Amino acid sequence: MKKFEFRGYDKEGNFKTGTITAVDRESAIKLLHNQNLVVTYIKELSEIKPLITWGKVSLLDLAFFCRALNYLLKSGTSLDEAVKSLANQTSKLNFKRVLEDVYNNIISGLPLSQALEKYPDVFDKSMTRMIRIGEISGNLEEILESLAKHFENQHKLRTKLIQSMYYPIIVILIFFVTIFVLFFNVIPKIANLFKENNLTLPLITQYFVDISQFLINNGIYLLLFLIFLIYALFEYFRTEEGKLLLYNFLGNLPFFGPLLKEIQILNFLESFSYLIKGGLPIAEALKIVGESTSNPYYRSAIMFIAEETEKGKPIDLSISNFPDLFPGLVRQAFATGEKTGNLYNSLITISEYYTADLENKTNALNEAIQPILVVILAIGLIFVEASLIIPITQLAKSLSTY
Repeated sequence: MKKFEFRGYDKEGNFKTGTITAVDRESAIKLLHNQNLVVTYIKELSEIKPLITWGKVSLLDLAFFCRALNYLLKSGTSLDEAVKSLANQTSKLNFKRVLEDVYNNIISGLPLSQALEKYPDVFDKSMTRMIRIGEISGNLEEILESLAKHFENQHKLRTKLIQSMYYPIIVILIFFVTIFVLFFNVIPKIANLFKENNLTLPLITQYFVDISQFLINNGIYLLLFLIFLIYALFEYFRTEEGKLLLYNFLGNLPFFGPLLKEIQILNFLESFSYLIKGGLPIAEALKIVGESTSNPYYRSAIMFIAEETEKGKPIDLSISNFPDLFPGLVRQAFATGEKTGNLYNSLITISEYYTADLENKTNALNEAIQPILVVILAIGLIFVEASLIIPITQLAKSLSTY
C-alpha cells in the first residue's frame, strides 16, 4: 500500500486536502471519486518517520479530544475536518501523528471507530466500542460527551493520588541527598582528622566510615546494579506472574491496600456504567472492562462474572463469589439496579459514593503518613548525628589537652 497526497473539491464546492492510502495512483483517484471528490492534484508520498515520537497520550489528552470533537461536530463541522483540526492543535508529536493517520483513514472511507482501532495503545477497546455504538445509533455526540467525563474523572482520581505522594517523596529525597553528602564528603573528612591526630574513632562512627569507604570504592558498581535491578523488576512485573505478586503485595499494605482496592472498584464501576449507557450488552461490557483491567485478580473475577452473566445468572450472585474484591455495597448496587431495571443510575450513585470516600481517604492517608515518616527519618538522623557529634566532641577534648 502507498500513500498519496491529494487536493480537490467535494460536491458542495468545499476545498479538501489530505492523504489517502491505496495500491496505486489510479486506485487512489478511484477511491476519492467514490467519495464525491473532484481531484485536482495527487502525488505519491515516500513515508518518512520522524526520529522524535515522544509525548505519551494522557487521560487529559483523550478527554480534550472527545470534548473538542463533540463541540466541533455539534457546530456542523464534518468529521474529517474536525479530526484534522484537532491534529493541528495538539502539541504532542506522537498524538499529532496518530490523529493525522486517523484523518487519512476517515478520508479513505473508514468510520471513526475503525480508524481509532488501529491504535489500541492510545484508544482502548472500551472507547472504540462506545464510539462504534454511537455511529450505529446516531448519538455519537452524546457518547463523546460521556467519554470526556469518564476520562476527566479518571484523570482527577489519578492526580489526587499522585499529589498525596508528593510530601513523602520530597522528604525521602531530601533525606537521601543529606545521607549522600555525609557519606561522600563529611564523614571522610572526620575520619582523616582522627587519622592525622592518631585518635581512635568511636564505634558508631567507625561503622559509618566503613560504609562511606565501601560506597566511595564501589559506588559505580552499586549504581549499575541498581539500574539493572530496577529494569529487571520492571520487566518481571509486566509478566502475569509478576503482576500477581505485585498486586498481592500492594493489596496487603496497611494504608495503600484499601485505597488501591477502592480505586480498582471505582474504575470498574465507572467503565462498566458508561459502556452499558452507550448501549452495549451487559455481558459484552463486562468482558471489555475485564480485558482492559491491569489487576489480574480483578480481571479474572470480572471475566468470570461476564461468563456467568451470559448464562443468565444475576450479576450480584456472581459478585458474591469474590467478597475480598467487591464489598457488599457493590453487590447491593447491582442487585438493586437489576431488580429496578435501572442499573446505570444505581452504578453511578455508588460510583459517586466511592469518589467522595476516596477523596477523604486520600487526604487521611497524607495526614497519616506524615507523622510516621517524621518518626522514621528522625530515628535515622539520630544515628547519623550521633556518628558526627560524638567524634567531634572527642576530637575537641583531645585537642584541648594539648
